[in-house]
Amino acid sequence: MADAHWTTDEDVERARETVGRLERGDAFTDEDDFITEAIILPNERPVVDVVNGTYATPPAPFEHLGKKAARAKIQPTLPAIGRIELPDHPSLPYGGTGFVVGDGLLMTNRHVAELFATGLGREALSFIQGQRAAVDFLRERDRSESLLFQIRRVVMVHPYWDMALLEVEGLKSVAPLSLSTAAPGDLRQRDVVVVGYPALDPRNAVDVQNLIFAGVFNVKRLQPGQLRELASVSSFGHAVEAVTHDSSTLGGNSGSAIVDVETGEVVGLHFAGVYLEKNYAVPAHELALDTRVVEAGVNFDAQIASAAPTPWESFWNQADPEAPSGAMATATVDSAAVGSLPIEITIQIRSAGTPGTETLVEPFHEEDLSNRKGYDERFLGVRVPMPKVVDRKIVSKLDSGAYRLPYEHFTVVMHRARRLALFTASNVDANPAKKRPEPGRDYTREALTGLTHSDDREKWFTDPRIPATHQLPNVFFDKDRASFDKGHIVRREDVAWGNSYDELRRANGDTYHVTNCSPQIESFNRAGSDGLWGELENLVLKQAKTERYSLFAGPVFRKNDHLFLGVDDAGPISVPIPRQFWKIVVARTDGELQTFAFILDQDLSHTDFESVEALEFAVDATWHKRMIAVKQLDKLIPELQFPTQLLDSDQINADPGEAVRASGGMETFSA
Repeated sequence: MADAHWTTDEDVERARETVGRLERGDAFTDEDDFITEAIILPNERPVVDVVNGTYATPPAPFEHLGKKAARAKIQPTLPAIGRIELPDHPSLPYGGTGFVVGDGLLMTNRHVAELFATGLGREALSFIQGQRAAVDFLRERDRSESLLFQIRRVVMVHPYWDMALLEVEGLKSVAPLSLSTAAPGDLRQRDVVVVGYPALDPRNAVDVQNLIFAGVFNVKRLQPGQLRELASVSSFGHAVEAVTHDSSTLGGNSGSAIVDVETGEVVGLHFAGVYLEKNYAVPAHELALDTRVVEAGVNFDAQIASAAPTPWESFWNQADPEAPSGAMATATVDSAAVGSLPIEITIQIRSAGTPGTETLVEPFHEEDLSNRKGYDERFLGVRVPMPKVVDRKIVSKLDSGAYRLPYEHFTVVMHRARRLALFTASNVDANPAKKRPEPGRDYTREALTGLTHSDDREKWFTDPRIPATHQLPNVFFDKDRASFDKGHIVRREDVAWGNSYDELRRANGDTYHVTNCSPQIESFNRAGSDGLWGELENLVLKQAKTERYSLFAGPVFRKNDHLFLGVDDAGPISVPIPRQFWKIVVARTDGELQTFAFILDQDLSHTDFESVEALEFAVDATWHKRMIAVKQLDKLIPELQFPTQLLDSDQINADPGEAVRASGGMETFSA
C-alpha cells in the first residue's frame, strides 16, 4: 500500500502566518516565498503516493477517499494518467502530465505540448526539429518499471483553451477516461482528486518542499481537494472562465486530470494556479461544447456540442484559416519508415496579395563569439572604466571564470538569479561614415537582420557562453500575454557602426542575444521615433557637440519588484519585473569628460501579472525621465560601484546638465 504524506500542526500554523504576512504586506523570509509558491495548507490538502495502481488512505478531512465506494471511482482512473517524457530536451527530463481521453488520444496542456511541438489549431502542427516525446503511465515511487508509449503526432493545439491532444502509438491497452459534461456551477464543493507528477522547484526552499513531499518528486501523486467557483483568468492572452480547485499542486502537475470522486469522471484539466488562493482548470464541460474537440475523438459522457458557434470560434478561424487550393499541403511520414521520430512536413506557399503567416526568424548573427573585444574603455581617448561588481557571486560566469560578456562594440554583465543584464557598457559612434562604411550596401534593418518578409519578427537567441538558466529565453517574450516588448538595453542603432559592412552587421546581430533583452512595456520601449532612451542620448549629443560617446545602462533591481508569471523553455516561471532603468552617457568635449546620468520609471500598472502578488503599488500614470546625480545612482544600485571618472565628471550641477534638463523638460531625481 502506498504511503500518504502530510505535515504537523506546527507546519500548518507556519503557513497561516505566511498568509497573514502577505495580507499585511510584511517582509517575507525565504521559507515564506516557498510557501506562497507551492502549498495552500498541507495538512488539509495532503499528498498521497500512487503505487501499483492504488493509494493509502489520506488523513482528515479526506479519509473517506480510502473507503470502498470512493476507491471504486478513483482507482480505475489511475492507470490512464501518465508523465510526458522529453528525452531530447536540453534541460527537462519531463514536461508535465497527460491522460488518455480516447482511442490512442492523450490530453495535456497546450503549454506542455509547446515544449516539443509548434503550431496552433489542427492544420499546421509539427514536432520541433530534434525533439521527441512519449508518455509513461507508471513512474511511481520506489519502482523502476516503465510503461512507455511514443507520442506519434500532435492532433490539436487549442487556440483558446490551454489544451492539446496528442496521438499515442500502441495505446490500445490503456482504457480512456470519461470527461464530464456537467456544468461547473453544478459541481461546486465536490470532492476531487488531482492526479499528476509534482516536481521539485529548485528556485525555492528545498528543505520546505522536502518536508511537505517527503523528499520525493517527479512520481505519480494523488492530491485531494474541492472544486470551487468559476473565475476569469488570462490564458494565452485570452480572458477565460476557468473552473477553480484547491488541491495542493507543484510544477509538473500541468496537464493533470481533475477527477470527480463521486463519478470518477474528469471534470477539468489543470493548467495554472494563484498560490495561496486557487488553482485553475479547463472545464471539461466547455471542451464538450467544441465540435472540433468532439470530432477528434475525446470520450465525453454525453453529447452536448451543437452547430452554434462557441465564444472562441474566431480564434479557431485565425488558427486554421480557410486556405485557397494549393496554398498549403501537409504530410505525415509514417514513423516506422524513418525510425522513432515522428515527422511532419508542412509546405506553405505565400501568393501575391495574400498576407503571409507571421514568422519568427533569427536575425543574422555569428555563432563564434571568440573574437569579440567588447566595450573599449579608451574609446574616448581617455580611460573610462566600467562599473565594478561589488559581489561577483551574483553574476553569471563563463567557463574561464570571467563574468564580462564581450560583443561587437559592447559588453554585458548578467545577474544570474534575475536572468537579466545587471548592466551593459557600449561604445557609440554616430559618424555617418561609420554608419554607412561601404557605399551601395543595404543598411536597412531588414537587410542587416536578414528578414525577408514584412510580417517576420526577430527571434532572439541565448548566449552559449553562459548557462541558459541564467538567461530569459525568447519564449518568455513570445508567451508573455503581449505584456512586454523585447527591450534592447544596448540599442541596435547605437552599436551598429564600423569600418566595414561586416563589422557593422556583426554588431547589429549581437544585440539580439537575450542577454541584452529586458522586459519593457511598449510605451517605454517605443515612445517617440528614437524611444525614450534615444531621446535622452540625442539631448546629450546636442549639448556635447560630439559624435562619439560611451554608455552604461541597466535595470534597477529591487526586492519588491512585481512578480510576472510567465514561461521559459522549462515551463512556468516567476520573473520579477524591474520598474526603473538607468542610463549614463559619457562624452568628451574640449578634452574634458562630461557625464550625464538618468533614471526612467516604467509604468507597470496595466500589466497582466496574473499573480497572487498583483497588489497595487504607487506608479504615476505618465513617464518620469529624470536626471540623477551619479553619486545618488551609485547608492541606488548597491550591486555596482561606479568609477571615479564618472563621479568626478558628473554634470548634474553644472551648466551642461542644466541645459539638458531644460531641453528635455525633465526634473532632477530626489530620493
